[in-house]
Amino acid sequence: MSVAFDPAVLKMVESEVRTIKTQYRGLVSEQSIDTMADESLQRLAGSRVPQFVPLFVGRFTRERIKEIVSSSRSVQPELDEVTAAG
Repeated sequence: MSVAFDPAVLKMVESEVRTIKTQYRGLVSEQSIDTMADESLQRLAGSRVPQFVPLFVGRFTRERIKEIVSSSRSVQPELDEVTAAG
């Protein structure tokens, strides 16, 4: 996390990321979560209200994870059908 935020804000972001990693353990790799959270943090670099940055990093990261998880689940039934037919 190379964006210049107050250390207290970054500590809250790290806590939020740890929570997300626990929440999605086994579904998404920790490396992927770190990457998504870092990208979210980069997007918020010009934030006027840095106290909300941890909240938004968490929200943006979870939204991306949910998109990935739901798209992989929607593909899985199709793969199951192909495998069963083959």
